[in-house]
Amino acid sequence: MTDFWNIIGSNPAQSGDDVRSALDRVSGRLDGLDATDLVKFSEELREALYGMDRRQLAEIPVALAVGLELLQTSDHFLYSRCACILAGRDAYNAALRSTSEFTCFVRPFFQAAEGLLYLCPSVYEKKVGSKMRVVGGFPIESMSNAQGWAE
Repeated sequence: MTDFWNIIGSNPAQSGDDVRSALDRVSGRLDGLDATDLVKFSEELREALYGMDRRQLAEIPVALAVGLELLQTSDHFLYSRCACILAGRDAYNAALRSTSEFTCFVRPFFQAAEGLLYLCPSVYEKKVGSKMRVVGGFPIESMSNAQGWAE
């Protein structure tokens, strides 16, 4: 049986190196799961990403070092949500309660958290010898959570 948040763990979120280290730890935990639990983990990741698909989080600007602020692209927003999830359950819940808690995850170096999207399918393919198929479930694309964008 899988416990999504135990597999994610609680990871520091201060740098791109933190993101890469967290991805390595999660990958190691996924290696211990069987095919059924890998699919379950993938479904729970999709649900968590969908839960964060909210207008007020997507509208937080990306602050660049030169003082310039840019809007998040849909990909940037997806990877920022991955970074928040990678930080752990407490960070995830805090971001859902207060947009200010999500602000740190839109920094450019957090784009490396995109790797979270590919960990489970990669482990699954190595174990099973075929690509993972997730049927149905929650969409992860930005603006797919109608309730989150209606606010």
